[in-house]
Amino acid sequence: MKPLIALVGRPNVGKSTLFNRILRQRSAIVDSTPGVTRDRHICQGEWQGKQFLLMDTGGYNPEDDTISVAMLEQTMKAIREADAVIFLVDVRSGLTYLDLDIGRMLHKTFRHKQIFFAVNKVDNPQLALDAAAVAGTGFIHPYLISARDGSGVADLLDAVLDSFPCPQAEGEEGDDSIKLAVIGRPNVGKSSLVNALLGTDRQIVSDIPGTTRDAIDSTFRRNQQEYTLIDTAGLRKRTKIDPGIEYYSSLRTEKALERCDVALVLIDAQHGLENQDMKIINMVVERKKGVLLLVNKWDLVEKDSKTSKQFSDILSRQLGNLSYIPVLFISALTRKNCYRAIDKATEIAVNRLQKITTSSLNRFLQEALAEKHPSTKSGRELKIKYMTQIEAPYPVFILFCNDPELVENNFKRFLEKRLRDHFHLEGIPMTMRFARK
Repeated sequence: MKPLIALVGRPNVGKSTLFNRILRQRSAIVDSTPGVTRDRHICQGEWQGKQFLLMDTGGYNPEDDTISVAMLEQTMKAIREADAVIFLVDVRSGLTYLDLDIGRMLHKTFRHKQIFFAVNKVDNPQLALDAAAVAGTGFIHPYLISARDGSGVADLLDAVLDSFPCPQAEGEEGDDSIKLAVIGRPNVGKSSLVNALLGTDRQIVSDIPGTTRDAIDSTFRRNQQEYTLIDTAGLRKRTKIDPGIEYYSSLRTEKALERCDVALVLIDAQHGLENQDMKIINMVVERKKGVLLLVNKWDLVEKDSKTSKQFSDILSRQLGNLSYIPVLFISALTRKNCYRAIDKATEIAVNRLQKITTSSLNRFLQEALAEKHPSTKSGRELKIKYMTQIEAPYPVFILFCNDPELVENNFKRFLEKRLRDHFHLEGIPMTMRFARK
């Protein structure tokens, strides 16, 4: 089990900058606006051969508003879960009442934790003298660091990792979890779904659109299978995205799609499938990821025995050539069908990676051609010799024929539908290529 290190401090002391410095990548959003990080953000790190988990947290700021209270709750949970805590302050602003409040809270409530006091933004000798004065206020020996240029960070990491009793064993098994990206427009219930699946308030949930800004990973197990849930910031229209924080949030969501196996696309049952929803679905399909459409807030819809069928028919027409995407009606609030959605996503993830033998494909091809022989506008006969699947991270099939230009779109659609039905490729973007034999 990798040790978990939490970064704690008031807003804008440089926690996310230190997070990125330790991981040697731009994983957390960094901005001069206080409170950019709101949820706990966990990534795997490695230092001198030792592996660990690093957790960035929202700034500790017990103000009486919805977001700040939720951030405070998340910070407290982060400290409870962590094996060690790095308490960060800013030398340039000196110790504030809020810093002192955090220090008292750490010593009083979490005295059993390994707590490392770090003074950040020590970028020159004069600031180092100022930082030394901080140590005289009763705090433990401070580590003087600059998260921006990296000075002092190595010594801090050495001390933190040396404090763990059991050194990290090398050669751990690789990550074989099924990775599910939870995506959709703002305020459709993405974080609520993650919390429902985890059975805890892992993410901050608010009716304020845009509460989630980073792509956050959480893991859980179901039926002996491990899953990684990637909750993401809501995707707005490009023209409505403000420069800065929200723009980088949208980029982070797009990167989350690149590393997922299946995207759970949430839409709001009260609004139906909107243009932005279709753009999000197309974004998933373009990346050839598995996709499952979840109609959330179904508990808020007045319905009878025919409502779900009528809604499904409307969605099928709107999806058009993407109607192979399965649809489930869920409620993250009541947890209705949430685990059924995971089971369906698992089926999609497994089938997306299946390797179909050439003999099976050619038996299928002969049956399909017997059902519908391809016609051509030119009058020339299209002869398809055989088909095979090539190595790819998603289904790619090559069909060898006498002339690829004779293949008409209606026959391609027929063959694709039969392929999906026969080999259980529901919810899986695929490619069919016709090549000359």
